[in-house]
Amino acid sequence: MITAVTTIAVGVATGLGTSAGQKFLGLGENKPPAPIGPPIKITKVTLVPRDTDQTWVFPDPLSEQALDKINGEYAAFKDHDEILRSSGAVETGVSTVEVEVEGNRAKDVRITDIAVVPRCQAPLRGALFYFPPQGETETVQIGYNLDRSPSIGQYPKKAETDPHPQLTGNYFADQKYILKLAEQATFRLSAVTRGQYCEYHFDLKYIADGKPNSLLINNNGKDFRVSALIEKDRTLDCSAYGQRYSPGDPGWKSMDTSSCAG
Repeated sequence: MITAVTTIAVGVATGLGTSAGQKFLGLGENKPPAPIGPPIKITKVTLVPRDTDQTWVFPDPLSEQALDKINGEYAAFKDHDEILRSSGAVETGVSTVEVEVEGNRAKDVRITDIAVVPRCQAPLRGALFYFPPQGETETVQIGYNLDRSPSIGQYPKKAETDPHPQLTGNYFADQKYILKLAEQATFRLSAVTRGQYCEYHFDLKYIADGKPNSLLINNNGKDFRVSALIEKDRTLDCSAYGQRYSPGDPGWKSMDTSSCAG
């Protein structure tokens, strides 16, 4: 009897060692794989369409062939912003991108800032495609005044008589963002200029595992672009441009540069 009991006891102990014992130690469990890549993933960058202001400027005058191509595409496609961008046109005054990000660490990742890094020069004065705002100004969530150095993310404030948003405060000094694994956040970032042509990208700054780092945000490897309009006595000076075009049917038609009327 003693021998039999001893044999049973050993058998039970062996069973615990190979199953429950392994679970207790965390062995044999299917753990999710550790995230691969940077602590924050940029999942999407979108050039936000212009809702009200359809004024664009080209670095140089356009040939007749280039204008014919643009007008032909206007008749066939609805995405007029993309037609102009792909032809070399630059948004004027305000340019907005929407950035979607996702946490990619088991531990929390903290976003501390999204900084803009611009390179600016005199505004473009090639071909002006002039179609001023029809109604309210463009919607801005986080604005960057590129005419200020350094330019920081700020809160927008609309002004009834000004097509540009008034920017105040320090957005990322006030707003805190913490991303858990697979948690997402969306930022709408607007670059604003009244006096320059700027090429720029953004640096998303964050802290992960106690260490600061940054992530580059650009347009598929290229900088974003925006140009101020050239003004004289706070009024658009169309004579400063090599060419001027107004909306036609379809597309755009050539106009005299001596004034901005028509």
